[in-house]
Amino acid sequence: MNTKELVIKKENIVNTFFIGWLSFLATLKISFKQIIIPAIGQLFGIFMISLAPILEYREMIDIRSTPDGWLYIFLSLTGLAVFLYFLWRYFVVLAGVNLLARDIYDDRAIANLSFYISDITRKKWSYFRFLIGYTLITTIFVAMSSGIIYLAQKIVIYDFLTSIANILLMFIQTMLLLGYVLFSNIAIQGYVFNRIIGFNRTIAKIITFIKKHFVQLTLLCIITLCFSNIIAYLIQGIITLLITNPLNLYPDDSIAIAIRFSIGLIINTFVIVLMQHIFARYYLVAEQDEVRMF
Repeated sequence: MNTKELVIKKENIVNTFFIGWLSFLATLKISFKQIIIPAIGQLFGIFMISLAPILEYREMIDIRSTPDGWLYIFLSLTGLAVFLYFLWRYFVVLAGVNLLARDIYDDRAIANLSFYISDITRKKWSYFRFLIGYTLITTIFVAMSSGIIYLAQKIVIYDFLTSIANILLMFIQTMLLLGYVLFSNIAIQGYVFNRIIGFNRTIAKIITFIKKHFVQLTLLCIITLCFSNIIAYLIQGIITLLITNPLNLYPDDSIAIAIRFSIGLIINTFVIVLMQHIFARYYLVAEQDEVRMF
């Protein structure tokens, strides 16, 4: 493949977005297998997890009192393990995609995605600790947002002071959401390109990077989020049209919902991989621009 035109150079946000697209499409053939297997594995795990709840709540069966009820519970627990395993594999793929994108943008020799995945798995415990830390940070964001929502619901007397308080809480909630969106979109790049400095310094570097490039990174996040939502709505509409006519299913039929969910999850899997190409591009361009200053 010819990737000479994708080599890093000074550019604007729109160029970064479309070059990320080109990088994604150029490597889709060599990456497809590694991307699709974790997606199908997660779907299989979700299916196994849902066996017990479906019998319990949809079929109105008390699985604990049926002869094979504990079998369904065991299958659901096994499904949870399957889901987490393939979710882990997917995050490893995302990290590998960033290494692949880096080699494209630096005009290096390009290998199959499995080569970059093996580079991540060699130090898998380092990546695992990072993901645990990332999950804890996400939990903190969720807890803070929940606390703000709780406080907002407690303000029931509407006067000047409570109106100001509501506006302030709304502002804080917006900034928290924006901060989390920026952090979550650049977190994997922050780890992959700074793996040797440890968790605390990696998080500090990610936060510093967000502060330095707050406006541009926000614009890039808005562009990618709008794009992903547009794609999601288009796919949702197309799938609904396809399954309600040839298969003679209603849009709210359980089978139709399952089909839409499954296809949507697979498409979202590839969209997130695309975002790795885009944000890896932005991270590397921004880092190189900082180096040029000295």
